[in-house]
Amino acid sequence: MRKIKSIILALILCLSLIPATVFAANASASLTGPGTVRAGDTITVSFKLNGSNIYGASGALSYDSSQLTLVGTNQKVGSPWMVEWSGSNFVAYDNNLTNPINKETVIFEATFKVKDLTQGTKITVSCTDVTTSDGNSDTVIGKVSYSATVAAPLSTDNSLKSLTVSNATISPAFNPNTTSYTAEVPFSVEKLDITATGADKTKVTIDNPNLAANATTKVTITVKAENGATKTYTISVKRAQDPNYVASNNNNLAGITVDGFVLSPVFDAENTEYVVWLPYETESVVVKGQAADGKATVEVVGGDNLVAGADNEVKVICTAENGETKEYVVVVKRAAAHGEEPGTEDTEDTENTEDTENTEGTEGTESTEGQGGNTEVPVDKAGIPWWILVIVAIVCLAAGTFVGMYVERKKTK
Repeated sequence: MRKIKSIILALILCLSLIPATVFAANASASLTGPGTVRAGDTITVSFKLNGSNIYGASGALSYDSSQLTLVGTNQKVGSPWMVEWSGSNFVAYDNNLTNPINKETVIFEATFKVKDLTQGTKITVSCTDVTTSDGNSDTVIGKVSYSATVAAPLSTDNSLKSLTVSNATISPAFNPNTTSYTAEVPFSVEKLDITATGADKTKVTIDNPNLAANATTKVTITVKAENGATKTYTISVKRAQDPNYVASNNNNLAGITVDGFVLSPVFDAENTEYVVWLPYETESVVVKGQAADGKATVEVVGGDNLVAGADNEVKVICTAENGETKEYVVVVKRAAAHGEEPGTEDTEDTENTEDTENTEGTEGTESTEGQGGNTEVPVDKAGIPWWILVIVAIVCLAAGTFVGMYVERKKTK
């Protein structure tokens, strides 16, 4: 309170310096707020000044704390004006003495939360001891107030009271608590004829699009309660196909893609066989097909658990609107493991491995007699003993040496 008094005294001193030609203030004040208040609402009241040559004002904000909770205050008058608070007391002033108030001006706003009050309770917010100054004289306005009576709470009822469709039968029968319905209509019905009535103080909106032939269309009815809460009712309507309609037989694809890899050859709708090469490290691949006809469907079979070193088929099946299918095949060639030939099998620890040691009749050996029993002598693939080959080689070497010496002698003679 001392701070407020100091500011007011300083303000009066400054205002006394304004030239005497300034006219005396003609001031009034008001406190305004919303016309309808309900329990739980957040309301804002505005303190306004009106008059001529007003350079300052002061007062105190007053309200019943058992009814209202002060959320905060907000200065609304622009610079160079200042609004300062000390508890519930306020002072507002033109800081530069250059911009006096000469018309109705909102000085500040105070925001309150209305407590859980019963309907009919009166609430009041006041500004007391309001005084304005033009520098030469003060105008005591006194008390200004805003009052309102707590109204009945907004209705939360967002239900339909009735729902009828004149050109279709909805299922199940209407019940305000049932929000989903179905209906079937002949091809001749292009739109539902709906009548929907909401509970008191509700707003009903019907989204009733044209019905697509041979398809199910969802019609929505939205009910908005007085408090803003909404509820949506739906009718799923299946309209019959045009009896003269001929379904498309287009089961061609417009393209095939393999994520991260190149399809070979380049796609052609008439070509149904393709190849893609993958490294050994890739164990699965994503193949996609795009139908040429928007009414056709595409199914992809395969692409997971690819076998290394083998051809893996991925089928892309396009089904036309009339049910006819066309199958495209993508052969996915996953490389064999490093160091292995395609199609080879790991023979390590394989059952029935042939042991070539001490095996009777092993190819490449011959049994010899008189050498400590059945000693097996290695032979070449043609069945010739190795030692015969050695003898033949020695003989050939000796003969070649002899011939060479003989020729050399002849030359020397």
